Amino acid sequence: MVTPPKHLSQVARARAQHLSPPLTLRETKQAQTLEQRRRNAKFAKDQEAKMGKSEDQLKKRAKETPKSPISVFWLAVLAFVVFGGLVFELLSRFFGV
Repeated sequence: MVTPPKHLSQVARARAQHLSPPLTLRETKQAQTLEQRRRNAKFAKDQEAKMGKSEDQLKKRAKETPKSPISVFWLAVLAFVVFGGLVFELLSRFFGV
């Protein structure tokens, strides 16, 4: 509750105290960042896709799509480190440089 200023009469203070609206969620809410908006949209889309399906169907679908723990970029870097040296060594031996 908001306390009214002391310079008001007792009746005016009582009215102001009962008529003042409480803080709403809208007044205390901060703006979403682009990243939050994108993730919220993805979450809503995923939740909508789950509607009307049983837990067994959802678990089965989750098992069908395993995700690699290493990204494609890091696999390419690892392959270059391992095989790049071999390729350069073969080129240097072949061309005699």
